[in-house]
Amino acid sequence: MFRSATLILALVLLIAGCVAIPTKNEPAAYTQALVQDALRLYNQEGRQAAVNYYSSAESVDGQWYVFMIGEDDRTLAHPRHERIGLDPSVRVDSTGYFYGDDILSATEAGKWVSYVYRNPETGEEGRKHSWVVRHDGLIFGSGWYEKE
Repeated sequence: MFRSATLILALVLLIAGCVAIPTKNEPAAYTQALVQDALRLYNQEGRQAAVNYYSSAESVDGQWYVFMIGEDDRTLAHPRHERIGLDPSVRVDSTGYFYGDDILSATEAGKWVSYVYRNPETGEEGRKHSWVVRHDGLIFGSGWYEKE
């Protein structure tokens, strides 16, 4: 009897400890998970490891990639190297929307910012929804594109 109860308790604890990993079919949740992974890499491996990884083509997964913004409000890591060093506050999309200020206003709680941007997977512009989080003075973000 004791052995059965112990086995059942162990099974319940195992199941309770399992966290469902979002799939790409849940783009918002998947995007937030990517940002959490970036925060984890930063916390475990350090700033330079995170910058190096998220500035590489290896970090791109179709439409998904992580970008980082430094304390000076300039892009610190991005797989498109021409974006590194740019001031996000002057970023404006093709509709005239200045989305950079919204990104820079991210808090530790995180926020969604939507704007028009070129999808790296298709090469076409589309509505992008980015999840941005401020952590340790930096901003970590990733986004997904609406399907038309």
